Amino acid sequence: MKKGRFGISLAAIAAIAFGFTALRQPQSVLLVAGFALLAEKDEWLNRQVLQALLLTIAYYITSMVMDWIFGGIGRLFGFLGAYAAHTAMLSVNAFVGDVVNLALIVFSILAILKVLRGNDAGLPLVSKMAEGGLASTFSGRPGPGVPPTQQYQPVNGGNAQPSGPGFTSHAPVQPGPSPTGGPDMQQVTAKTQGQIAEKEASGSPIKKCSSCGAALKPESRFCTQCGTKNE
Repeated sequence: MKKGRFGISLAAIAAIAFGFTALRQPQSVLLVAGFALLAEKDEWLNRQVLQALLLTIAYYITSMVMDWIFGGIGRLFGFLGAYAAHTAMLSVNAFVGDVVNLALIVFSILAILKVLRGNDAGLPLVSKMAEGGLASTFSGRPGPGVPPTQQYQPVNGGNAQPSGPGFTSHAPVQPGPSPTGGPDMQQVTAKTQGQIAEKEASGSPIKKCSSCGAALKPESRFCTQCGTKNE
């Protein structure tokens, strides 16, 4: 049998937990469960002790509800003076309590036989609860239905981009040409400078912008640099 961190058989710890459950010792069950969850931290053992703990809780809740129903009805009959019905309801309440107690013992013994062979206790409903969110809380693994953690992957030279469910990857937006520094404007400026150079070489007067002083074509009414209107 597999042993835990302290040299104790994990199957024995699980069997002890179910043994205290059959004996209706909730404090002892809680102590064994706490030792297994906090000290041993074994995934299989976590599921077994959680099933024992949940079975104990289910027993006490069922007993309390049955006592409220049948015991309350019996006390109501006694208050009304119907003593025969009062006695009958108390008998039904005691019978239901014995049935619930017997079911607790049977489930506990079956669970002990299974865990001693190294199998899961597999108690109805309780095993699903223990295998879901409760066991994953102590084992550190996500339970059923929990989405995986979103990861960030470097894209385009180390820029972190989110990836995973709910995210859509977008290509980086390339910056467009500047309104004042695009290829068309550069060509116009170069052409204007060429014409100015020709006029300077020929000795003709040069037209300049009244706002920024940039050289203009003779026929230009607006400055190609700052956009100021020139007469």
